[in-house]
Amino acid sequence: MTEDTEAGAGPEPNRPPAGANWNTGGVQVVGSTVHGPVAGGQGATVRIGADAARAAPVGPEALRAAAESLRAALARLRAERPGTVADADAEDADAALAGILAETALDEPREGPLRRRVGTVVDALRTVAVLAAAVAGLETAFAALFGQV
Repeated sequence: MTEDTEAGAGPEPNRPPAGANWNTGGVQVVGSTVHGPVAGGQGATVRIGADAARAAPVGPEALRAAAESLRAALARLRAERPGTVADADAEDADAALAGILAETALDEPREGPLRRRVGTVVDALRTVAVLAAAVAGLETAFAALFGQV
């Protein structure tokens, strides 16, 4: 004990007792063990490890490549196995893919038109098993650029 405590005076308000180490900027734990991060006070935060590297911005190149690939696969399928895809569905998908290619050629492709065109392609070709991977690739490329289809 210090003389101040023995005399009954105690420390001044908001001051540590003489010779004490007082943590003035965070959480003070006395008489127990803390496992894990602790933060206290207004605006307090806990950071563990290094900051994650920010992902590079995603451009429309992957979406464009997926649209080109799917368009070529659709044309090949229609030539090799006529009737596999209904003509109306194939024409809708081809027009939407052409629209995707035109939109991704712009300096700043617009999400709305791309979302509608990707949706058209997915609706038209979702039941064509041999194109399933290419359709999924188109959806993945769109999601990387703008989020969920």
